[in-house]
Amino acid sequence: MSAGLLDTVAPKETESRKKLGIVDYLATHHYYLWSPLEKTVILPIAAFGLAYTAWIGMIAPLLVVSLVFITYYIWSQIKEEEIPITPGRFKLSAVIRNVFPMIVAIGAYVAGASHIWCFGLLALYYVFITQQWDPKKLLGHIKWDVIAIVAFVIVLGNFLKSYEPAMTAIIKGSMFDPTTLIGMLVISILGFVFSFLMGSSGKFIALAVVMAQVFGPQYFLWFFALDYAGYLLSPTHKCVMVGNTYFGTPLSTYYKALGTWSALLILTAGVFTFI
Repeated sequence: MSAGLLDTVAPKETESRKKLGIVDYLATHHYYLWSPLEKTVILPIAAFGLAYTAWIGMIAPLLVVSLVFITYYIWSQIKEEEIPITPGRFKLSAVIRNVFPMIVAIGAYVAGASHIWCFGLLALYYVFITQQWDPKKLLGHIKWDVIAIVAFVIVLGNFLKSYEPAMTAIIKGSMFDPTTLIGMLVISILGFVFSFLMGSSGKFIALAVVMAQVFGPQYFLWFFALDYAGYLLSPTHKCVMVGNTYFGTPLSTYYKALGTWSALLILTAGVFTFI
């Protein structure tokens, strides 16, 4: 959704558009660390019997590092003149007419309403107010390449996620001693590889929680950082492909930034866990 919103104000010039892909990704992927509506927060809170404030205290090192890195990257690596956006005139009536219905739809979905009804009716509302009655014109606005790529990534991700019980069983049945260097290294590599393969926020946090329950809650921050890094870098994580298709942002740009972010997360977690 964020890519579609940014696309409405993105410059048409190719090189400038490429900058927005990484902005879109970095500006939206920190909520996995703090949002009380996200399963990456809900699941460990439930598993370890934490209050939300206790969770924030636990995840604070990774959250601070993430926000510092994201702010640094967006403000220092991307110059303002590289993304020429002409601001429009603010009209409250336009916000109520165009934006408020989307907020209502998202709120209804969060409250538990069917996503088909929420966003199906929202799409029909936008068709009505923009008077896009011609099917040819309406279909012309759909980014079919994005749909095709996302569909492929989802299918691949679901196929790999079907092996999640086996991956969890391997973790639970591991005889490696995490107090030894070799044992911790092997367990950590397994968690990272499994998260990388599945590319799912729900699966990576489930693995991190299981690993912490098996080998000790004192290792949770380490396992979270490793598995989150695997998720960020995963080829089955559809957000990279969506941004690449929308804005033409090179994959090398994504992985340079995400590789740095992941390394900082792992380094920070290592310091707080083992030192």
